[in-house]
Amino acid sequence: MDYAERTRLEQLGLSAAEAGIYLTLLRNGPLGASAIAAATDIPRTSVYPALSSLADKGLIEESAGHRGRFSPLSPQTALPALIARQEESLLRRRALAQDLAETLEAATETNEVGADDFVQVLRDPRAGVDRFTRLELEAEESMDIFTKPPFFNRNENAPQLKAMNRGVRVRSIYEKAAVDDPAVKPHLHKWLGGGEEGRIYDGVLPHKMAIFDSKVVLMPMIMPADQTRILIIRNAELALSFSLAFQHVWERSQPLAPATAGTPRKVRSGVA
Repeated sequence: MDYAERTRLEQLGLSAAEAGIYLTLLRNGPLGASAIAAATDIPRTSVYPALSSLADKGLIEESAGHRGRFSPLSPQTALPALIARQEESLLRRRALAQDLAETLEAATETNEVGADDFVQVLRDPRAGVDRFTRLELEAEESMDIFTKPPFFNRNENAPQLKAMNRGVRVRSIYEKAAVDDPAVKPHLHKWLGGGEEGRIYDGVLPHKMAIFDSKVVLMPMIMPADQTRILIIRNAELALSFSLAFQHVWERSQPLAPATAGTPRKVRSGVA
């Protein structure tokens, strides 16, 4: 047993002292704390905490009939069991993190959005994606969307499908370039088949935008040096202005039918 095994044990979560002691016990059999300190050059004051930690991790046990001597448990069973416990701990921590994140986010929103502070600016695109997803899940009546590249996270878009399943009306206006974009094209049939009303605008949309329940507007803005800022607007009057702009473009766009996504269906007046 050499440096390679010690390093791999550390990669599994053992400290350097714990890895050295475990390997020493595997090589020599049951030993007392003094003998372990002598064999590993680890100070005796550090040996006891390491032994306690190894016992907690299920890698060693105190030898029966030999008080003060410690024996290693078989790596074939001890190491897989160690990983299983770590995975269980990680699952619990993930659940805790999710609950805590929702609680703290709700508290943050309460503080951020006041009567005189109805425009929020997010600097991290990932935060914008998370907020978009949460607004989709919270929508009760409608979502109106300008869809254009670049795309951050449409893909399968399960939250939108869930929203439509509970009766939320979803309308999306696509640029022609968006319909053929690889981030959209493979999923367009599913969205339209799930209830999305889609139209193609024969031109360039001014920006991306999503309006939720005619109350909240999410609008990514591309800044100089390709920096992205996401505006969250919670103001009924401003949301109404954006809704009027959306309706204006909607009436001048051509419908996409679910069975012929990607091919505009002609309408006589261009108005739904």
